[in-house]
Amino acid sequence: MLQLTLTFLLVLPLGCGDNVEDSADTATVGVETGDTGFDGDGDGYNAAIDCDDGNSAVNPGEAEVPYDGVDNDCDELTPDDDLDGDGVGVEEDCNDEDAAVYPGATEVCDERDNDCNDEIDDAVGDTWFADSDEDGFGDPDVSTQSCEGA
Repeated sequence: MLQLTLTFLLVLPLGCGDNVEDSADTATVGVETGDTGFDGDGDGYNAAIDCDDGNSAVNPGEAEVPYDGVDNDCDELTPDDDLDGDGVGVEEDCNDEDAAVYPGATEVCDERDNDCNDEIDDAVGDTWFADSDEDGFGDPDVSTQSCEGA
């Protein structure tokens, strides 16, 4: 019986590639982390730091858009529905641009509705007594509470 042995020699020239992109060719350098990884939406942020790598309008470089229900800037600490940071969402807050105004806030004399009950400066201020006889002494039976005496 005759045994045949074949030997193959594979020679590749130096400096030539196989025309296949390796992962470094398609990776995007992580803007904040320095990591490399795939950038699925082409926004310049790789999937490691992009919270929605399928949407180029959502990434750490975007500004938060109020009230859209999306974490546009990939920062959970940026409020989307409570812009003044008072802990009350826009649905309940009568003024989401002022942290001192929200349901349950303490009403103060400032010509604003601090507690969102549709009444300005209600149940606050000093107690004033009527002085109908103008003797300089108020009538203890006729009083009102307000920010300014009448």
